[in-house]
Amino acid sequence: MEEFLKVNEIKVIIEHLEYERSKSLSSNYLYVCFYYISILNFSPKTVLLKGRKWIVTNDLGEKTVIEGLGIVGTYPRLKMGEKFRYSSHHFYSRPSVVEGSYFGIDSEGSLIVIPVPKFSLLIPEDII
Repeated sequence: MEEFLKVNEIKVIIEHLEYERSKSLSSNYLYVCFYYISILNFSPKTVLLKGRKWIVTNDLGEKTVIEGLGIVGTYPRLKMGEKFRYSSHHFYSRPSVVEGSYFGIDSEGSLIVIPVPKFSLLIPEDII
């Protein structure tokens, strides 16, 4: 099994978080968090992002793992100095913490992992 290299020259920035009451009728989806993320490549290598893995831990300690290929349906290829920006969302019913990583390959064929800063899924006071 190949090992992933942690790449410090690729930065993930959580630009903005928005919280709303969900329109879903399911009790598992009381709230929705819209997140806006930028991934910046400061390394001298081109990187291809091939997937992601998120771990969502609620305030009861229950974990949900979300993983898959691509990032919002794409496989971003970033040369040195390039940025990929996207937005997505996550449904939840309890305050939670999200952590995770993106996975990919660099131009030398090395498998890479890029950590995502932790962020919170909050229940804003104005929607309780």
